[in-house]
Amino acid sequence: MKARPGESMIGREHPAGLLRAEVDRAAASHGGLVLVTGEPGIGKTTLVTAAADEARQAGALVLGAACWDSASAPGYWPWVQVLRGLRRSPDDWAVARESAEPALALLLGEVTAHSPDTAEQEAFVLYDAVTTALVAVSQRRPVVVVLDDLHWADPASMRLLQFAAQHTWFERLIFVGTYRDAEVESGEHHPLRSLLMSLVAKATTITLTGLGRDEVGALMARTAGREPTPDCVDDVYRRTGGNPFFVEQTARLWHSGGVVSAIAPGVRQVVRQRLDQLPARVIDVLTIASVLGREFHRQVLAASAGLPPARLDQALDVAMSARLMLALGDGRYAFAHDLVRETLYDGLADDDRREHHRAVVRAVDEHAPLAEWLIPADLARHAWLAGDRLDPYRAVELLFAAAREANCRLALEESTLHLRRALILVSDDVQRVKVMMELADRLFHTGDRATAAQLLIDTTVAVLAIDEPVLLACFALTVHRRCQVNPLIAIDSATLVREAYRRLLGEPGVDTTVDTLEAGLINATEALARQGQDDEALSFSLWARHDATWGLGTAADRAALTVELRDLARRSGDQEAELWSTALRWVALLELGDPRYLDELTAFVTAARRTERSRHRMAALTDHAIVNAFRGDFADAETCLAELSGPGGWEYDEDGFLWHQMRWSFLLLRGRLAEAQALLDGLRATEHPYLDLLRAITAAERGDQHTAARLTAELEVGPGYRGWSRRCGCGCAPRPPSATRAAARRRGRRWRRIAVAGWSPSSAATSAVRSTTGWP
Repeated sequence: MKARPGESMIGREHPAGLLRAEVDRAAASHGGLVLVTGEPGIGKTTLVTAAADEARQAGALVLGAACWDSASAPGYWPWVQVLRGLRRSPDDWAVARESAEPALALLLGEVTAHSPDTAEQEAFVLYDAVTTALVAVSQRRPVVVVLDDLHWADPASMRLLQFAAQHTWFERLIFVGTYRDAEVESGEHHPLRSLLMSLVAKATTITLTGLGRDEVGALMARTAGREPTPDCVDDVYRRTGGNPFFVEQTARLWHSGGVVSAIAPGVRQVVRQRLDQLPARVIDVLTIASVLGREFHRQVLAASAGLPPARLDQALDVAMSARLMLALGDGRYAFAHDLVRETLYDGLADDDRREHHRAVVRAVDEHAPLAEWLIPADLARHAWLAGDRLDPYRAVELLFAAAREANCRLALEESTLHLRRALILVSDDVQRVKVMMELADRLFHTGDRATAAQLLIDTTVAVLAIDEPVLLACFALTVHRRCQVNPLIAIDSATLVREAYRRLLGEPGVDTTVDTLEAGLINATEALARQGQDDEALSFSLWARHDATWGLGTAADRAALTVELRDLARRSGDQEAELWSTALRWVALLELGDPRYLDELTAFVTAARRTERSRHRMAALTDHAIVNAFRGDFADAETCLAELSGPGGWEYDEDGFLWHQMRWSFLLLRGRLAEAQALLDGLRATEHPYLDLLRAITAAERGDQHTAARLTAELEVGPGYRGWSRRCGCGCAPRPPSATRAAARRRGRRWRRIAVAGWSPSSAATSAVRSTTGWP
């Protein structure tokens, strides 16, 4: 037996059930009028066809017709098709002719109409004849009349339907019509608007909407013959809005080797037909909206299009009536289907497209509050796509800002993309160096260290080629810290620091140490920044001073520095720097034994969680875990560690080894030395840069003095270690190895204090330390 309607149609069980109930009622007692509405491709014809097939199998006479979208279609065309279908059933046609022969012949063109003076009278006779014929047949068996695409019908056919439906309520006769409600209701001068609305008032209306996300996946699988991935389903659902026709066309394209982001020709044609129904002024507004993206804010659209609010609202109202736009609330709108937006956007000429993207950036520049409705990545996209229509310096600024914001979300690939684009557009030498510095840092964090190291070499060449002593000093300080962490970088950072010092302060003494040169550069850049009231340069200098002086016994200086850093961040509106300065301040106060550390810690954790950014969340978890471990609340500390090991945790970064280090240090705090040793035994050398150091500490704690002394003696103490130890909270290198067991034991205790630490990156420095050394 053929499946009942709804059983073979994905996601249409409820509307199929409603239509089935209406048809069953007509077969049992009395009929009526059912109108199935929805946008093109939504499944109206499929639904009524399934219902008609079921009715036919149950013994009903099904008469179908489709209206024709053509000015050359003859009058009463759908009813001509109905009568031709009736004539194909000889027994039923005999009954119909006996009841209304002359008028039926007139409708079928078998006799000639009379003069126009009698047209109105003949129309009534015709309506009555068709109705009488159908009623006569319904005395023999139920009759289902399906009229598809009523939005293309001629007015006379609509009036006949209105007459027939009104005079057959108590007969076993049901009329089922389909039409595109959006086209009729949104069309300002649609010829059938009043006629269809009067029918709607008397009909049972079934409105079809898009399929749900899971239903889209099922339809794709059935159409393509294979299961799509969840990401593929999400993409198709977003782009099609669940329209079955769009989904099927996209799935067929995907099945044949195409990509789901392409627009199938049939879909494009349907979308263009829908758009052609709208006034030109509405299409113009929607075209500009397509540049903004699938979702946008009304104020941004108004400013970008240069339209007064009243005119814009009228256009949006028409678009929503046409089911092309959705109101999301709070002034936000969205395209019902991304395919509509893509069709409009693809229809733009390249020059027009770039100009519209430039207009968005210009609107934000002229009306700063609009930035509230556009995230940095949005502005960066418009800046990039504006091409040569936008000042490259401004474009790079927006890309740079988006890169930093993405970095805070731990979207490192996105951040890197923004920076690579900025490097393509940049024309200013100073700006180029800044972009290269930031991109190198991001590449180090994503693990592409070879490319990052080469980029630093290229940046060295670029910054030495321009006369910017302060910029060279900042770059030299950054590279010197990076080389301390990664000694494999092929840059002589000491020589670079010396050259930066020479250009900024004069020729240094031959015996002057690098640390002294570094301190001199920090002092000089700080003084110049204060003198020029350059908050950006001052922020860099203060962060550099903070990182350079990090270590045991410097907490008082760092506590004072973090106050100034926070005040500076607040003055410049840099919420990122304000957050990290608060984070570092609680650490300094803790080392000083100042109980106010808890207020600062609470402020940092609260603010970090409020931003909902991955990097901030991770830092808050880290600090929370460290403090609770030292308090003895190891259950909470372990919970934090478990979350840190999940998506968005330590594994994102080049310093992901610190998760293992925290886990190991917590085991030591609890005296679970065997488990700590087992943890280290399970690590590879690539998973921690100083694995032997942790093993030496563990051996000393376990009383294995021989192993501790041997491992300590084998440690390679160099600039790479000094950089790492500074980041982990000690700021000093180990003393030369000693052969005595007592010395090994002392070093073990010391290294334990050094290694029980957490950290998180700051916005201005390569890293910022979380030290719990000196816990009161």
